[in-house]
Amino acid sequence: MQRKGTLRDFIEQIISENPGIHFREIQRKSGAAVGQVEYHIYQLERMEKISIKKDGKLKRYFLLDNTGFNDRKILYFLRNKFARDIIYYLLENESAELSMFLTGRKSRQQNIRQVISDMITQGVLHSESKSSTNYLFLTDPENTMLILKKFRESFLDTMGSNIMSMLE
Repeated sequence: MQRKGTLRDFIEQIISENPGIHFREIQRKSGAAVGQVEYHIYQLERMEKISIKKDGKLKRYFLLDNTGFNDRKILYFLRNKFARDIIYYLLENESAELSMFLTGRKSRQQNIRQVISDMITQGVLHSESKSSTNYLFLTDPENTMLILKKFRESFLDTMGSNIMSMLE
């Protein structure tokens, strides 16, 4: 990514092209010092150009001009591994039994339950019960697919960065 204009403009561009990006990724992509990035993010938030959503210990950054509220919700969940896996599966299969995603250790199952609950609360998923079995559905699969297509490079970039971090 080529830097154009001021560092603040560049950070704004990074967030625009990578909605839901977290601080360390912004810092890595910008090549700026931590303090500089903190300052410019603070200023962008103060100017109401970005929104911040907590994701566990991380903060996720979204440009307010670039995406609507519903799109930001979907992008937020696409940055979470459990949520992303569920979304991908539901895009391919339309629906799934809730129990299908609840595998592994208890702590993992609790995390997945919490993510699913949050996705239902935020309107990204909806649940239906049939014969005492809960099924999950994406609320708006067409829009979810459009968002994935629009920001696909951002997700590929993130996966590449994560792999490189593991190798270093």
